[in-house]
Amino acid sequence: MAPPKNKQEARLQELILSAKRMNIQVRTEKLLREAGYRTKSGSCRVNGKDLILIDRDARLSDQIEFLVSELAERQGEGDAGSSTIATSSTES
Repeated sequence: MAPPKNKQEARLQELILSAKRMNIQVRTEKLLREAGYRTKSGSCRVNGKDLILIDRDARLSDQIEFLVSELAERQGEGDAGSSTIATSSTES
C-alpha cells in the first residue's frame, strides 16, 4: 500500500486493515457507469468469502462512511473478537 497523503486517506487505510483482520477483502475500483444505471460501493460474498467493493471515484469521506458502516454491521453480527470500529469520520 502507498503511504497515505492526508488524514482521510490514513483513516481509509486503517479501516481496510481492520477489514482484513476480520477476513474481509476490500477492493477500491473504478466502478463502470453506463446510461440507465448508477453504480455505488457495495458488498457481496465470492466463493464463500466476504468482499467489499469501494468506488474509488467517490469522495474519500463517502468511502470512509461506507466502509465504517459495513464493518460496524458485520461486528453487530457477532464478531466479538474484533477491535471496535469508530463510527465517525474525520473531515479535512
